[in-house]
Amino acid sequence: MHKVLAGVMTVMLSTGAGRDVAGPAPTPSVAQARGLRGDSAAIADAEAMVAAMGGVAIWAQLRTIHLVHEWYPWNRVDSYVENEILDLTAPRSRADRKSEIHHQIRAYSPEGRRWSIQDGTFTYADEEALANDLRRAPFNFFRLVRAVAAGDPFYEVRFGEGDIPGTRRLEFAGPDGVVGGWIILNARKEPIVKATPEYRYTLGPLQRFGNLRVPAWGVYDNGTTRYEMISLTASSEPPDTSLFMPPRGPGN
Repeated sequence: MHKVLAGVMTVMLSTGAGRDVAGPAPTPSVAQARGLRGDSAAIADAEAMVAAMGGVAIWAQLRTIHLVHEWYPWNRVDSYVENEILDLTAPRSRADRKSEIHHQIRAYSPEGRRWSIQDGTFTYADEEALANDLRRAPFNFFRLVRAVAAGDPFYEVRFGEGDIPGTRRLEFAGPDGVVGGWIILNARKEPIVKATPEYRYTLGPLQRFGNLRVPAWGVYDNGTTRYEMISLTASSEPPDTSLFMPPRGPGN
């Protein structure tokens, strides 16, 4: 992995009567040097978050993450365990959700569309549902962490006003300038809220899984559902893209 060396650059402005000489310009962060756009102070906070979660050197190399959560929805008699394979470099996801009485597999990708198998019944979602998945995918929390580490130029990072008194949020916008996700950090630069325009989760303390540290649990903003992280593994290898394709069969 190549190291990016950011030198200190001094910008000298020509002077005249009544004009000041500019001092040294701020040193760009590693993420900025690689291409991440936005406010330098906001980017520094985002990098500090990645450092708290295991470090830029590791997260920047990740391409696949396997998450195992147990979910507790308020409107179900059963909790369920979800195994999710997430492509960190493209909008692809597959989640297998299983309890003693229900089993659902759902996936989305540009190639395989959005599909699900609910208790043995296969269905395709409509094009609008797929479009929404693909639009939201870049702002998935784990994709944002990886993007900060890699200095992904797709994103602009800036500060916004937090909804917790005394906080401000890290806002992530795409090339169109529209904010698609945000994160609130505590004093230790650990994430305590993750959100998009569609959802907001309050996050628990960081828990170690291998060399990574991620929130141990999350609670939806109105309390209707919560999850606990059971395990997490990640890899620098790309995922098997066949996982995101629908099963072969009549009509598929």
